[in-house]
Parts: sequence; C-alpha cells; structure tokens
Amino acid sequence: MITPIIETARLLLRPLKVADATLIYNNWASDPEVAKYMNWSLHQSIDDTIEWLSAEEKDIAAETNYTWGFVLKENQELFGSGGIRYNAEYEMYELGYNIMKKYWNLGLTTEAAWAMIDFATQELGISSFLGRHATENPASGRIMEKLGFSFQREGQYTSFDGARLFNSREYLLSVKSTK
Repeated sequence: MITPIIETARLLLRPLKVADATLIYNNWASDPEVAKYMNWSLHQSIDDTIEWLSAEEKDIAAETNYTWGFVLKENQELFGSGGIRYNAEYEMYELGYNIMKKYWNLGLTTEAAWAMIDFATQELGISSFLGRHATENPASGRIMEKLGFSFQREGQYTSFDGARLFNSREYLLSVKSTK
C-alpha cells in the first residue's frame, strides 16, 4: 500500500519527498541534539538528506516501510518525521519518530504516533509493535508509555552505519486489529 496522508486534530502526516530536503536538513536532520540518539547519523550536508529522501520516495509503496513527514496544520511547518518499519529480528513493526527541538514537549509526537499506530492497525491489520529508545533519552520512553507500550527489557541497538552503539529500553504494544 502506498503511504497515505493521515490527518489528526493538529497534524497532517504525509509522505516525504526530495523537495522537502532543505526544510528537513535545516529543521532537524543537521541538529546534533535531535540526531544524538537516533539510529541515523547527523546529516553533514543537504546531500545526505537528499539521499535519504530519494530512498524514501522509492519505498513509498513498500509493504515493510511507512514513513511520514509531520506537518503542523496551524502554520504548515514540516517539523519532524516518523513511521513504522518491519524489523525482521523481532518479526514485528517498529515505531520511530523524531522532531525539531522547537516542538519538543507539546504532545505532537504522541499525536503523530497515535495516528501511525491507528493506520497500521486499521488498514494493515498489524497488532504488535516494537518501540525502543536510548536509555539516556527517557522523553522518548514517556511517549511510548503514553501510547500504551509496556517495558520489556534492557537492550542495545546500533546506528545504521554501525558506528554508534546505544544502551536501550525495549517496549511492546499489542492492540486489537480491526482488519
């Protein structure tokens, strides 16, 4: 299924495109504080962002990856991204998200995450989700707890390039699928 547009009370979640590169690079992908605990590396140039977005555009119909840009309806600002991606190691979809600092602690990430989970359960029939965060990033864990995720165990994850290893907390969410 092609990644759809999803609307919430305050947000529009939409597929990302290469045309978003400048906004994404300037708003969060080049911010060391935003990238600090992410499995992706800090974008060193706009070319890193373009490369990532090109891959996302190619994957828009992939059954194992759904990624959205988060747009605040009140001002149309693209302020973050997130999605669900199939994690073969855990044999379930994993939820992920990140937003620019300007919008931290406003409940927007939780709202976006609810929308992504609702889409996955209602449209894809997914009933189990994995969530992980770096131990040093408890704010992400609070979001998972608000969503109903249950702590399972301590773990570790590496960055996509293998250069960084993070101690983490792993959570699971089981929901009733209506599909």
